[in-house]
Amino acid sequence: MPLPPEVWTAALRAGYVGCVRDLFIDGRSRDLRGLAEAQGAVGVAPFCSRETLKQCASAPCRNGGVCREGWNRFVCDCVGTGFLGRVCEREATVLSYDGSMYMKIMLPNAMHTEAEDVSLRFMSQRAYGLMMATTSRESADTLRLELDGGQMKLTVNLDCLRVGCAPSKGPETLFAGHKLNDNEWHTVRVVRRGKNLQLSVDNVTVEGQMAGAHTRLEFYNIETGIMTERRFISVVPSNFIGHLSGLVFNGQPYMDQCKDGDITYCELNARFGLRAIVADPVTFKSRSSYLALATLQAYASMHLFFQFKTTAPDGLLLFNSGNGNDFIVIELVKGYIHYVFDLGNGPSLMKGNSDKPVNDNQWHNVVVSRDPGNVHTLKIDSRTVTQHSNGARNLDLKGELYIGGLSKNMFSSLPKLVASRDGFQGCLASVDLNGRLPDLIADALHRIGQVERGCDGPSTTCTEESCANQGVCLQQWDGFTCDCTMTSYGGPVCNDPGTTYIFGKGGALITYTWPPNDRPSTRMDRLAVGFSTHQRSAVLVRVDSASGLGDYLQLHIDQGTVGVIFNVGTDDITIDEPNAIVSDGKYHVVRFTRSGGNATLQVDSWPVNERYPAGNFDNERLAIARQRIPYRLGRVVDEWLLDKGRQLTIFNSQAAIKIGGRDQGRPFQGQVSGLYYNGLKVLALAAESDPNVRTEGHLRLVGEGPSVLLSAETTATTLLADMATTIMETTTTMATTTTRRGRSPTLRDSTTQNTDDLLVASAECPSDDEDLEECEPSTANPTGPGERGPPGAVEVIRESSSTTGMVVGIVAAAALCILILLYAMYKYRNRDEGSYQVDQSRNYISNSAQSNGAVVKEKAPAAPKTPSKAKKNKDKEYYV
Repeated sequence: MPLPPEVWTAALRAGYVGCVRDLFIDGRSRDLRGLAEAQGAVGVAPFCSRETLKQCASAPCRNGGVCREGWNRFVCDCVGTGFLGRVCEREATVLSYDGSMYMKIMLPNAMHTEAEDVSLRFMSQRAYGLMMATTSRESADTLRLELDGGQMKLTVNLDCLRVGCAPSKGPETLFAGHKLNDNEWHTVRVVRRGKNLQLSVDNVTVEGQMAGAHTRLEFYNIETGIMTERRFISVVPSNFIGHLSGLVFNGQPYMDQCKDGDITYCELNARFGLRAIVADPVTFKSRSSYLALATLQAYASMHLFFQFKTTAPDGLLLFNSGNGNDFIVIELVKGYIHYVFDLGNGPSLMKGNSDKPVNDNQWHNVVVSRDPGNVHTLKIDSRTVTQHSNGARNLDLKGELYIGGLSKNMFSSLPKLVASRDGFQGCLASVDLNGRLPDLIADALHRIGQVERGCDGPSTTCTEESCANQGVCLQQWDGFTCDCTMTSYGGPVCNDPGTTYIFGKGGALITYTWPPNDRPSTRMDRLAVGFSTHQRSAVLVRVDSASGLGDYLQLHIDQGTVGVIFNVGTDDITIDEPNAIVSDGKYHVVRFTRSGGNATLQVDSWPVNERYPAGNFDNERLAIARQRIPYRLGRVVDEWLLDKGRQLTIFNSQAAIKIGGRDQGRPFQGQVSGLYYNGLKVLALAAESDPNVRTEGHLRLVGEGPSVLLSAETTATTLLADMATTIMETTTTMATTTTRRGRSPTLRDSTTQNTDDLLVASAECPSDDEDLEECEPSTANPTGPGERGPPGAVEVIRESSSTTGMVVGIVAAAALCILILLYAMYKYRNRDEGSYQVDQSRNYISNSAQSNGAVVKEKAPAAPKTPSKAKKNKDKEYYV
């Protein structure tokens, strides 16, 4: 039921706690107890008592929360702690903004309030940027928080242009804090009650009084990072670069509600988590490259910020000349930042006090500022130098602002304290010129030399820090690449978030379905996914085989911990991580691998859990059978017997991947990111509306999903890393040889069928027999004995699940081997000298290393003594 805005406690969600009796309405007594019982009111009891024990005596509030006594209860104030919840037990969501990112809460209906409580935490190195603003489609009403020159600025505007609005003198502004752009967490709180305002920054409070009789605030949206509703504003606040956390507006933790899928009316492309921010990078590929922008406006004060990365020890970063002798220079000299300026009192030099040279091919942050009191500040990362200048206070600049260098003839005319004689070679990013975020390429008046978007650093070798989030560094000839498949992240070094979906209340499902003729059967599987949730029970991912087979793999949450259960033909096999609680709302990454019946599971950085179920073969039977096998064929038959005897290992004819658990009756709620399964990035395919992907339920894509098409370099790397088996071109049964060529892979096959051990990609084989047998007739020429099949081709292996079949097979194999041996001895006595070969490495895995994906070199076949005899037996192979 909507209540009038004059009822402040309604907007603040501050319900009454205490006792009530003798209630009369219109002179008539009301039976509150009877009404409460009839309505089943929660939290209303038919008695009244006041406990004398202090509720805060047990210090119930965690993580620095402040405890306040209530009526038979305690109340925890979690503002400024970075935590939320009844006792500040849950870590608040953090959003990262790079100047092009935002979060927008679009309320279903217009809100009208006369009282607001707003709190948030922020961290930024920029002196300007929008934190939060309420906006309206129909008026200039706004309550806005922004950084302005390193101070927190509160603007409250109650528009009085509408009919029936009492006069008001316009926006009210309050300032609090100082040098808040120090890359540290700061807490902001706003309290408004009618015309009274309070702005607090880190427990320092400033109060104000609004003029006029109008006190009602109207808004449709709550925006962070970027102010998108600009129709009623003359000066648009600068976009925010930094981190926001714990935004609570009138009791509603909107960031956490948006992340957890509790609300459907939020829109965002800001990234969840505390992430490194590098905005709009550009590369100066040579020392002679530079840009020219419009004159830097820094007359009374100045706030500059940028990031850079280079391996060059020297170079000019920024230069602007002025009237008289005024100028400003920022340069790199012998690996250290120099700030040189002249306001009319002669040139001055400030040197950065970094603990080591900063030309280490890492990103570094630079802040250069000058306040109206003429105090100059130079900050490199977390190291700060300050200097106070007497005399002239104004910097009167003119001409163009040069970024990255100058023309050759200008270096000789630079002031004496400027050491640079060449331009900057490296990357610049996140450039902020007094609150203005220029597009260095688009806004340039002149662009000389090779200046390009992005940051293409020099070639480097793999180190332990090369790839983030447990990505695997793959050394290349001209540098390295990172295999991010098992990290849930993406990007060049596995620090960019993967495609992320938020699964809302009521459940949702993303289903990837393989085409009927492309269903893979695998001996080995790899699964990785990142997620965050507060649920203690849900199904995250399930992979099912074709109807009637019963093979499956399921990743789920049970009692707050992660587990996997799979069945590849016999019994259910389970593996879990009981020590890692994942229902805490934090971001977790799960990595699962399967090799036959063996499995590993890792959650975040916890130790890897391993599961090695015992086999079910009869050792005595195998020992007896081995005694009857001729030595020459012993190795081949031994491998076959072991393979037939061990627990079934093939996940047959995989049909669908289902994400979200809705079909299992245990729907997941929260966010899922960067899912990878055997070469498939299903969430990325869903974001691109792939025809094999179907979505249903309450789903929302966060930001833009990365393209599923990989570059040639990445594709090749992924195929090399993931494809653990080669194509089986020849299947020989006794003396009859049948050849088959795998189909040529398409680009989609190359990028999605790079599983660890992809065995079959056809649904046409019988599903009730797993013996080695032909699946389809020959349609192509055979592959040569020494050739590898193309990437994406597949090995056809079928296994029997019948114990009776195993026994019969052993007996038949032994009898067959004896017959073959007798026949071979007979031929040996009645033929010319010659030899034949059995290429065991083609159709059987000869050792455990090869079965795990390692490359095993094939032995060269012995050269035949009689050429004509060798030619005759060239393609003859004997297998059981």
